[in-house]
Amino acid sequence: MSKILFITEKVSFISEGIINHLKAQDFEVLTVKPDVTAISNFLKEDNGNEEETIDPEVAALLSQHEENAEGGEGAPKPEDGKKDDIPRIFILYLQGEDNLMIDVLGYIKDLVEDRGIRFFVIGTQEELDTIVGKKADYAAGLYTRPVDLAELIKRLQKEGEAVDKLKEFKSILIVDDDATALRSMKSLLSTRYKILVANSGMNAITILAKNKVDLILLDFEMPIVNGPKVLEMIRSDPNTANIPVMFLTAKGDKRSIMEVLRFKPEKYLLKTMLPKDILDSIDDFFKSRR
Repeated sequence: MSKILFITEKVSFISEGIINHLKAQDFEVLTVKPDVTAISNFLKEDNGNEEETIDPEVAALLSQHEENAEGGEGAPKPEDGKKDDIPRIFILYLQGEDNLMIDVLGYIKDLVEDRGIRFFVIGTQEELDTIVGKKADYAAGLYTRPVDLAELIKRLQKEGEAVDKLKEFKSILIVDDDATALRSMKSLLSTRYKILVANSGMNAITILAKNKVDLILLDFEMPIVNGPKVLEMIRSDPNTANIPVMFLTAKGDKRSIMEVLRFKPEKYLLKTMLPKDILDSIDDFFKSRR
């Protein structure tokens, strides 16, 4: 059964009808007000008062990101002993509360990117234009009231199936300050793997504190906190020390490669490699560890 978090200021006759239709299709629907603290507390309470170790990108196969968190996007498998039962699908039901939405949309965006949440919005066309506008380009779908419930339910059923399937995938964190490279790598890998993304070394450390991953693809040349320094922090933490790390590098000359290998990564991948060769290298890595 897929779990949906239905975010609304108040349950009206119309929104209650939508919720009841979702429940009739075997969705578990939980409601919460459009408030960052309320949503955050809800997620913690629903996971045994511990912060959930989710994804995507992301999030990942979950469009987007998604994001989470994704994000990943957004959903990597949880740490051992923790339940993986928080809602992965969010529906924001608008009722004109434009003054409430800036913080909420920003918070949900983080969940999409860092924790693999799949995000949908329902509202009038005016609400979608004025409240959401271009601020929610990370949303998986915008639905205008009156909602075509058959279409919405069909879409959510597919999302639920995707979330379930995603749980079977290996989880990869991609760390790169180059947004174009980050998107390209995510697009390449997300059909086979759960993907989380980070645009800096410190962002990566934050994501790793919430998520368990099977592999880290780490840009070697990053400003402020470079790849080697991030690797040092990863290896100094008992919770992340054993996560395999591959360096991503744009430099293929002998001197640069020797510098990369000095830090003893699992391997290195040149950014200039053909996409197929990058994918094959990662596939071969996971096959060798079975």
